[in-house]
Amino acid sequence: MDSKRLATLKALTEHLSLEVAIANDYHHDLAGAVFRGRMYFDKDDPMPCVSILDNINSDRFPVRAGNEDSGGGGEAKSNWVLLLNGWAEDDKVNPTDPAEQLMADVKKALAKIGAEPHPMDADQSKHANYMLGGLIAGIEFEPGTVRPPDENSAFAYFWMRVILKFTENVRDPFDRR
Repeated sequence: MDSKRLATLKALTEHLSLEVAIANDYHHDLAGAVFRGRMYFDKDDPMPCVSILDNINSDRFPVRAGNEDSGGGGEAKSNWVLLLNGWAEDDKVNPTDPAEQLMADVKKALAKIGAEPHPMDADQSKHANYMLGGLIAGIEFEPGTVRPPDENSAFAYFWMRVILKFTENVRDPFDRR
């Protein structure tokens, strides 16, 4: 069984992989092209692609886990900040245009995670990923940044921080409640 954090990352990966599809009214297909923990991509990787990473924030105060609830049960509530990177083959005339489109698709898919289903909606199955199946309590994301190919990447790319409202039982990190 995966820890709640890994289960959450896998749910986010699956959501982006399945949701971002031309058949779902997006500009890209990300099936098989969303990864966790990868920083570098090359010509052998699928394009476009997206990677989900933990955000590095070296200038922050340490966050302490546990005993934040009144009963001392080891519940840690936090804003879990992730970094989403996406790469797209650039346009030779306007190199960042495809990365802008990819970032827009990813934003659209992320917004669906926090879109509460309407109780009268006949097809509740399309809301199965609401709050990543209940693994998170909320989601926010920043506008993002797009860059042309540079010394770090042969492809145009975007990055944006995504904030997950996350509660973890530090006494049992595998507890998915």
